[in-house]
Amino acid sequence: MSRSYSLLCYTRKPTKREEANNADIALSMHLALRSHIDSAWTPLNENYGILFAAGVPAASVPAASVPSAARRACTAARRFKVDRFDAPRPASAAVDVDAVMPDVDIVLKSLKDPYLFRLKDGRFAVAATRTARGGDPDGSEASAFLLVVSRDLTSYDQLGLVRLDTVAGVNRPGVEYDAQSGRYVIRWRDDEGHALYAVVDDIESAVARTVPVAGADRDAATVRHDAACYGIDDVVPGNVITISDVEAARLIERFGRVYNTGSSAPTCSLMASLRGPEAREAVRWFADTRADLTYSDGSKATRAVDWDTDALARLADDAAEGRLKPGESRTIRGRIRQTTYPVPFAVERADPSVFAWNFNGKPMFLFIATEDADGNCIDPREGRTHMPLRVADTIEGLSDAAGGREREIDLLVRGDLNSEGRAMTGCFWAPELHVIDGRLSILFMPCFDGEPTHADGTPNDRAGKPDMWTGRCHIMQLKKDEAGLDLDPREPANWTVPEPILGPEGDILNPVQLISLDMTVIGDSGNWYYAWQQVGSVWIARFDPSNPARLTSRPRQIVVPEFAWDNLIAEGPNAVIRNGRIFLIYSGSSVGIDYTTGLVTAPAGRNADLTDPASWAKLDYPLQKSGLYNGQWQLGTGHGMWSRDEDGNMIYVFHNAEYVNGRYGGRDAQVRRVHWSAEGMPLLDVETCEELDPAYAEVVMEIAVA
Repeated sequence: MSRSYSLLCYTRKPTKREEANNADIALSMHLALRSHIDSAWTPLNENYGILFAAGVPAASVPAASVPSAARRACTAARRFKVDRFDAPRPASAAVDVDAVMPDVDIVLKSLKDPYLFRLKDGRFAVAATRTARGGDPDGSEASAFLLVVSRDLTSYDQLGLVRLDTVAGVNRPGVEYDAQSGRYVIRWRDDEGHALYAVVDDIESAVARTVPVAGADRDAATVRHDAACYGIDDVVPGNVITISDVEAARLIERFGRVYNTGSSAPTCSLMASLRGPEAREAVRWFADTRADLTYSDGSKATRAVDWDTDALARLADDAAEGRLKPGESRTIRGRIRQTTYPVPFAVERADPSVFAWNFNGKPMFLFIATEDADGNCIDPREGRTHMPLRVADTIEGLSDAAGGREREIDLLVRGDLNSEGRAMTGCFWAPELHVIDGRLSILFMPCFDGEPTHADGTPNDRAGKPDMWTGRCHIMQLKKDEAGLDLDPREPANWTVPEPILGPEGDILNPVQLISLDMTVIGDSGNWYYAWQQVGSVWIARFDPSNPARLTSRPRQIVVPEFAWDNLIAEGPNAVIRNGRIFLIYSGSSVGIDYTTGLVTAPAGRNADLTDPASWAKLDYPLQKSGLYNGQWQLGTGHGMWSRDEDGNMIYVFHNAEYVNGRYGGRDAQVRRVHWSAEGMPLLDVETCEELDPAYAEVVMEIAVA
C-alpha cells in the first residue's frame, strides 16, 4: 500500500566554515523527510543545501540568444533576463572572447524563506526571496521573488524573478494552485507586515511581466515556526508539503546514505571428467570468482574475494586425481577484499593523480602531484620547486605509510628549461598522467619568474620570483627505444623537454589573463579533447593526439561557477565515461577548506560536440563537499581524478585541506573507492562500513560437480 510523506524545505542559520555551514551553504534550500516510524525529521544530503540561487549575468554581458555569445556557458541562469536590481558594471575582457569571468560578469546570489509548492501538472516549484550573496538585501525583495521549477527536486530550472506591482516589500512569498478557480494565488507580507495577495493564470509565465496586486489577504494565517520541533541543527523552517512514497524514494536514492545490505557468491560448476593439469586449471579459475554486493538503493557491485587457498588446493588435487563424482558439491569459504588506504595517503601532495600503467608488459602504478608544503604551491620548500613522481606495484605502495615519499623521483626541478629555452622556476601544478597516441604523457603547468611590472605598468611584487600568472599548460612525454618499447619513467632523462600547449594559430590559450592550468584529456567518438582551467572556469578544445602540443579548434568555455558553493572558480576537470555518459568533475569555490567538487555530464559515444556548452548538464549542488567521513572531518575536498585499483574497481584520488586548530597547512592526497548508485550517479563519500558491512564480509562459493 502506498503512503505519503511529509517534506520540509528550510535554510539554516550560518555558523562557520569548519562545519560546512557558512552563509554560502546555509542560505540555500535544504530538504528533510519525516519518518513514519517515530515522526523524526531526517535532513537529506547531510543537512547540506540542494537548491542554490543562480548568479545573475551582468547586463553588459551579451544575451545567450546571440550567436557565440558570452553567456552561453551560464547554464543555471540561461533563462534570466536583464536584472534591474543589480547596479550596472562594465564587462570584463573575457566577453571579447565569448566568455564570462566569475565574480566580475556574474553577480552571485543567495536565497532565504523558500516555499515549496505544486504546479498544476504535479511538478514541484519553489518561491523564495533572493538575496545578495551572504544574505544581505539585493533590492529584489522590495517587489519580486525568485521562481524555480523542478520535476523531482533532484535538478532545478531557475526561471527568474516574478515581479509584483509594489515596492512595499515582498516577504516570505508563497504560492498555491487553486484547483477550484484554476489559478495560482501568490501570498506575501509587505515591510509593514500587511498580508497581500495576487492571482495569475500561469505562474511560470509570470516571470515575463509585472503581476498586479489583488489586495489585502484576509485569509492569511499568522505562521509561527517552532524550529525546535524539527530537531535539525540551525534550522530556519520554510514550509511542509506532502509527497508520495515514489517521490520520497527518489529523494532518498539521490540524497540519502547508501549502504551495503548483503553479499553472495555465484554457484560454480566443475566437470568430474577433467583430469590432471586441465582439472587444476579449471579450479584455478575459481580463485578469481568475485562476490556480488547489494545496497540499500537497489544498486549492486562486485568485489574480489580472498578464497580459502587450502580448500581450493584440496579441490584441485581431488579433481586432478578423479576423486570427484557427478552430483556432489564442495564449499569454499572466502572473505571479500576491501583495501582501506592510509589517511592521509600523501601529506602535502595536492591535485593528485594515480595512474595504472602497463610498462612493457609489467603492471605498475604511478602517483604524481603538486608539491604543497605548508600551503605554498608556487615556490615551496624555500624555492626548491619540483615535480614528484612515485612508482609502485600496488596503490598502497605509493602512500607515505608504505615509504612512497622516500622513494619519490623528481622529474623536474626549479631551473629546468622548457622547449622555448625558458627556465621553469615555480608551480609545476596539477600534473596528470595520460596515454596520448600510445605515449605516457604528463600534462602540467609550470610558471616562470615575473616581469618587473604588470601589463598596466604597476610594479609586480613577483618580479624576479616565480609568478603563477605566467603559468601555461605544458606537455612532456615518455620516450621509446628503437624497438618501440617504453623507456623507464623513473629516469628524468627519458622524458621529452616540456612543451607549451598552444592554440590552432600558435597563440596562447588564455588571451585574457595569460594563465592556463589543470589540463586533462577526454576521448569520445573518435575525437580528442583537452579540458582545462582559465578565466576561473573550465574550457575545452579539440586536439590531434599525434601533435598534442597544438589545439585544432578554438578554446570554448563550458563550465562557469554560478552558485555560492562554487562561486569564484571552476577548475581541476577530470572525466570518466560510463554507461553512455561522460562524467566530468570539477572543483569549485577556492583553494582551502571551502573547496567542493561539482559535476557536469554529457552523452558519450554519440558524437556530441563537447565544445558546445549545451552538450553538458550541470549538477545544481556539489557532488562532494566538506563533511564527516568515517567519523572524521574532511574539509576542502576537491581536485580529484578517476582511476582504478588492482582489482579493477573505480577509485577517486583527491586532496583535502590540512586544517588543525584553525590553521591551514596545505593539502593532503586521499584515495577511496567510488560506488555507483542505482540511478548511475557516482558516490564519492560512501564510508568503509557502508561499502562493505562487516556482517557480509564472509561469503561462501558452492562448487557443483557435473
